[in-house]
Amino acid sequence: MAVLKITKRNVDAAPVPAKVDGYFWDTELRGFGLRVTPKGVRSYVVQYRLPGRPAKRITIGIHGSPWTCEKARARAEDILISVKMGDDPSEVAKERKRAAVDLEFAKYVETFGDHYLKLEWGDSWAEAKRQLELHAVPALKGRPLPEIKKHEITALIDKLRDRPALARNTHAVLRKMLAWAVERGDLHTSPICAAPPAVKARKRVLTPDELVALWQVTFQLERPFGQFIRLLMLTLQRRSEVAELPWSELSEMHALWRQDGERTKNDEDHLVPLTPMAIEVLNDLAPSKAWKRKGHVFTTTGTTAISGFSKLKLRLDRLMLPILQKMADDRAEALGEQPEIIFLTPWRLHDIRRTGTTQMQALGIPIEVTEKVINHKSGETAGIRGVYNLHAYTDEKRKALEAWAGYLDRLIKSVDASNVVALPGMAA
Repeated sequence: MAVLKITKRNVDAAPVPAKVDGYFWDTELRGFGLRVTPKGVRSYVVQYRLPGRPAKRITIGIHGSPWTCEKARARAEDILISVKMGDDPSEVAKERKRAAVDLEFAKYVETFGDHYLKLEWGDSWAEAKRQLELHAVPALKGRPLPEIKKHEITALIDKLRDRPALARNTHAVLRKMLAWAVERGDLHTSPICAAPPAVKARKRVLTPDELVALWQVTFQLERPFGQFIRLLMLTLQRRSEVAELPWSELSEMHALWRQDGERTKNDEDHLVPLTPMAIEVLNDLAPSKAWKRKGHVFTTTGTTAISGFSKLKLRLDRLMLPILQKMADDRAEALGEQPEIIFLTPWRLHDIRRTGTTQMQALGIPIEVTEKVINHKSGETAGIRGVYNLHAYTDEKRKALEAWAGYLDRLIKSVDASNVVALPGMAA
């Protein structure tokens, strides 16, 4: 066994073997050595043996930059210390290599989506995975799961603090993924941070002026976005349920929209009576007033449903504000008061739904009917009431939606007709 003191001079002067790799072992640190190939490549190695196991040899790195003999010696010392503590450096190296590939964060999100979310989260799996892709992957892409620290998780959640619901939802999905990784043995402990504060229930409802302004600006939008907003207002269904509405769910003969349970939040089929104003909107989108049997109602491509709701919402705000200002100015002038600058309080498309259901209560619609209109599950009980609640409430829902449309019609007609486009097909 060739030995020498491993220094830069001795490493550079080590002879090149003719056929097989030559090894030179350090005279000071047992197990630390130099390997020289027949092509003259010099690299540092370390050899060790765990009790009851054969000897193993691992490569530290090729002589040069960054592996000088001093750095290689220090690395060899660290490895040999870990061996004395019972660790196997070669297994640690394999685990690091696996972590860098299989446990890389972006790749693990794909694994989590395919092997857990798709199987366990029902229809919400795609949205959950999308939250990780949009808000976690950009911050942690390229990082092996075992190397991610709690402060990194905290930082990405902190960036979402201005959107509390999104912050909590993203945290919940991320927490589940990390817990799942622990259960599988891919992670020793989860680095998840504390959950963001609970989100307060939203109470925002649109004012009468805002409803009028919103209805008016829909006629300034490109097709089919204006019709989409009007149908959203008239049916009070969820944004995705309206945006992804297929013609096949609609019955013109019965004036009914039957939502497939696969598209609803509670996975149950849902009947939505179509009022004359809703039918007017659909007729506006159907060629020659004949409703189709295939495809999406709201589409710009002919094959996919509409999207881009953030941009749509921004446009609605820009268009609504001058209308609201004019309405306020006209009212101040009529009352002989000083006009004031109007600001549009932040709102969401989902607030249309809350506004309608709130007004239904003011119109005397029973709460159980209102919940049926928006396909909410209430605290239904067993016995007679439980059986009674199996009734679809179709007639009651139709009356409720007609009452809501009537309210909108009266509201709009109470404003100067020169400022507002009236609801079609509705008597005062």
